[in-house]
Amino acid sequence: MKKVLFILACLLHSTLSTAQTEKGIYVYGVDFSHAKVYAAQETKEQFVQAFEGINLLLIYEPSKYDFSQMLGKNVEVDIAPIMEVNASCDYSNLKSYNKSYEEPDYADIVKKYDLQQSEGTGIIFVAKILDKPAAMADYKLILFDITTREILSTKDVYGIARGFGLRNYWARSVYNIITTVRF
Repeated sequence: MKKVLFILACLLHSTLSTAQTEKGIYVYGVDFSHAKVYAAQETKEQFVQAFEGINLLLIYEPSKYDFSQMLGKNVEVDIAPIMEVNASCDYSNLKSYNKSYEEPDYADIVKKYDLQQSEGTGIIFVAKILDKPAAMADYKLILFDITTREILSTKDVYGIARGFGLRNYWARSVYNIITTVRF
């Protein structure tokens, strides 16, 4: 298992190295449109506001939410496409007391993004399960070719949630992933 993860990390690193020399790397933020929140008391509306705030932190606090740390490459942040996706989602099935999660079609998700860039490598977090009792968030980290929308790599990543206020609590999970995961 460790060998597989090592090989995956090496392939991902080589993909990013190639993409960086030819084209830019763009971080689009956190897509919450497929998230499930487990055992939380807050309302759907409170979560929608928190999700918007989490993505805005990537712009307002770039030194803290620095994806170039995680990737070892310079990146540009463009949250506009994800803000649009998150704002248009109805979140009718957001909250649950059932931890089961049906994986969405990630290739289909990536194809639907309305991106300004026409080439380069895109990076997105797709939120899966935000588990309040465990103080843990589960995301799918996706790297894709912007031109073809082909998924280059995916990785399940987990972050510990901490902090005061709903936005900060879940934003901490993103911060923890950025500061601990390396490619």
